[in-house]
Amino acid sequence: MRQVMFPFAVLVLVAIYCDVGNCEITTKHNECNIGVPGIPGTHGLHGKHGPPGTDGKDGEPGPKGEPGTPGIQGPQGPPGKAGPSGSSGLRGPPGIPGLPASSVTTKTYAFHVGLSSSYPSTRSPIKFQKVFYNEQSIYKTENGKFVAPAEGLYFFTYHITVHNKNVHIALKHNGKIVQHMYQVFATNTNQASGASIIAMKQNGEVWLEVVGRNNGLYTDSDDDSIFSGFQIS
Repeated sequence: MRQVMFPFAVLVLVAIYCDVGNCEITTKHNECNIGVPGIPGTHGLHGKHGPPGTDGKDGEPGPKGEPGTPGIQGPQGPPGKAGPSGSSGLRGPPGIPGLPASSVTTKTYAFHVGLSSSYPSTRSPIKFQKVFYNEQSIYKTENGKFVAPAEGLYFFTYHITVHNKNVHIALKHNGKIVQHMYQVFATNTNQASGASIIAMKQNGEVWLEVVGRNNGLYTDSDDDSIFSGFQIS
């Protein structure tokens, strides 16, 4: 393969050697035949880096831009520490004098009494002669009636021990029945109770009364039958 290619390479070099100035005149018009282009040469070496250039000067500040839109409000921060106490303010002027107190003393009227003996008489006010509270003597132990010391609203209640018989009791106001209470006796002793609110005039009367023959009201050292009342307003 080398013996074949060598003569071909010599011919190529000879052809390149003939340039425009050294060509043979082979045509009748004295024109020169152009040879075959030569083989490109190798790249030259890189040159040295030049010196660095100088820094450019900073330009003038640009014009002020338009204000931006407000941002979204952030979350509330934790409370700050309490500041020091402020100085005391000036004393205010004295207030307007108050109204004089009423010379009328409000009294509370109340009573609380109990039965002293079992099976009291019927068809008349039951006389509760065991006194627990009756400082204003508004309950009359001698006739069994409460007498209102002043006009107002009164609350009455009673708690009865029942033994041996049924009990039928009426609460009366100025002779008119306000409330009935009927208790059927079962065994041993039973209890029954009732209550009412009554608007009364001064000197009005309230009492309890046995109705018919149903008189099982009872009391002893362990059981009480009581009657109570007091003014509400």
